[in-house]
Amino acid sequence: MLWFLTTIHRVAAPMYRACWPGTTASSPKEERGSASRPESTGVRTRSSRPHGLPARQLAIGNAAFTLVEILVTVSLLAIITLGLFAVFNQVQRAFRSSMNQVDQAESGRAVTGMIPAELEQTTPCEANAVTFAAQIIGNLAPFSAPLKQNLPGTATTPMQRTNLLEDCFMLQRQNQSWIGIGYCVRTNDANGNLWLPEAGSGQLGVGSLYRFSVVTNVLMNNGMPNDPGQLYALFKTASQNGSPAISNRICDGVIHFYLAAFATNGYPIITDGVHTNAYFRPDAITFNPRYSIVHPARVDSSFAYPGRLAALYFWSNAVPASVELQLGILEQHALERYNAIGDATARLNYLQRDDIASRVILFRQRIPIRNVNLQAYQ
Repeated sequence: MLWFLTTIHRVAAPMYRACWPGTTASSPKEERGSASRPESTGVRTRSSRPHGLPARQLAIGNAAFTLVEILVTVSLLAIITLGLFAVFNQVQRAFRSSMNQVDQAESGRAVTGMIPAELEQTTPCEANAVTFAAQIIGNLAPFSAPLKQNLPGTATTPMQRTNLLEDCFMLQRQNQSWIGIGYCVRTNDANGNLWLPEAGSGQLGVGSLYRFSVVTNVLMNNGMPNDPGQLYALFKTASQNGSPAISNRICDGVIHFYLAAFATNGYPIITDGVHTNAYFRPDAITFNPRYSIVHPARVDSSFAYPGRLAALYFWSNAVPASVELQLGILEQHALERYNAIGDATARLNYLQRDDIASRVILFRQRIPIRNVNLQAYQ
């Protein structure tokens, strides 16, 4: 800064004296000398200049900073400082935004690594029990419409993305144990009870992904086969509105969670309202012991959802050939803003803004089921 002030002074001082030729600056040594010479006029003569120094150099060396020069210098420094601060603030905001995106992306990658590892181990049970289920929440009471968002950069009539939330369940067998694993998207109140996102508003919003797991033995104490169907019933009870919160909370800010099942021919399983396009055997169990009631696959149809499927259930030794996982997570800054809004209607209006649709991180992955039983399909 001292160098900057000196440079400004050296440039501005000659111009200032050129505009005011009668002004000169006296050095402290000259002022002390004038006290001993009362008859001095204060005008420096040629004889008072030290030998070997030009007049201009002597004048610049003895000149002081004027008020105008100091004000100009301070103003320039203020402008430079404000510019640097604006640049630094912009860089800091970009850094924080990128860090939030990295954090949310890490959460999404963790979920898309854990769920596929469990889905591919879905196992036929050869009993009258659910092996896989995917049910869109909101299609049953209390009814809630899915959240729709306008896609940015589309035409005057914008294209929309429909965010779906599902409850999914899978049955696994490890050694002599049946393991039931379920996932659901819920919010929790101050008492720790689970509720649908934006329950009571008639439309779904953003929630947290919970993981439920329960284990039972394959054989009972009397040696008879245990009923693995009870595991799915326990999951449905745990995910009901008002139930105590499930302990395993996986990630927050989930706005889209959807699983689509595929048949052995690679086509997605859809329905016409009664039957599916996947051809299952009338009796999924083809060897002893036979069960009197077997449902290879059952659907709940609705024209409002993809494939007209509101819910899809696999039973007995029927499981999907593959499952496609879709996951959408709201960015951290948008999630914090959403949680800070107190009114439910205002929160939903915030999610439906055009700029918020671009703040959703989407993941999509196809998972093959290793234990698929081809005998369940014709």
